Amino acid sequence: MSSVAIPLDRRAVGTTRGGRVLVYALLIVGSLVFLFPFVWLILLSLQTLKQFYMWPPELIPNPWVWSNYPNALQLFDFGRYFWNTTYITVLSLIGQTIVSAMVAYSFARLRWPLKNFWFVVMLATLMVPPQVTLIPLYIIWRDLKGLDTYWPLIVPAFLGSPYYIFLARQFFMTIPLELEEAARIDGASTLQIIFRIMVPLSIPLMLTLSLFSVLAHWNDFFAPLLYLNTKSKFTLQLGLLVFRGQYETNYPMMFAATATIVMPIVAFFFVGQRYFIKSVVLSGLKG
Repeated sequence: MSSVAIPLDRRAVGTTRGGRVLVYALLIVGSLVFLFPFVWLILLSLQTLKQFYMWPPELIPNPWVWSNYPNALQLFDFGRYFWNTTYITVLSLIGQTIVSAMVAYSFARLRWPLKNFWFVVMLATLMVPPQVTLIPLYIIWRDLKGLDTYWPLIVPAFLGSPYYIFLARQFFMTIPLELEEAARIDGASTLQIIFRIMVPLSIPLMLTLSLFSVLAHWNDFFAPLLYLNTKSKFTLQLGLLVFRGQYETNYPMMFAATATIVMPIVAFFFVGQRYFIKSVVLSGLKG
């Protein structure tokens, strides 16, 4: 029996290794496919204008024109647009994460009348297209004298996000209830439980919500286009539109400006990638 078991074990090990090699190969190929547009963007931003228009195209720059980046940022007024975008993004991030965590804790742990009904109503708002509320919101902000200000871009974040609330609720339900009961016995209030127990235990969730919020506001083009009129208040996306209108024929410099806008988001994702994936996995364990 022992002589039969050894070949079977080796075959199983070989099958497992072969499956791993196949999975890793597919992951590598998929990663290269998704990374290629970003790599191509970087390479195009380092070409000369003459090389950009060559046919067939040359992927590797010759020579490498690093000066496209400082020239593009100087013409692009990158500093002002970067500050405007960062200001909106950071305030919106703080508002969305704090409010979403508080509302999610209410749905996950507290008892109040018709809680499940209002949770379903909140999720139903995800099915409402933003185009339906576009004109009413514009009229409201016009009447509140909020046009050409940052208020329409920041204040809605402090009302929470249904999707973020859903993710946070699912994650909070995976945290043992005994921790909260022990905190209440020690005299902790609801806010203390949220910010001293739930949030510290939900770092992957907070990072995931932060990523989603930063992506949404950093790349937001339509809302700033709708509410902002003064050029000095423009965000990076609107500034890139102005830059494109002035230097549309100089594609390498335009790609250099685009790559500069994208890089902070890419860096932020790779730094917290492990936590993002962990949060998405854990948020679906309980319902």
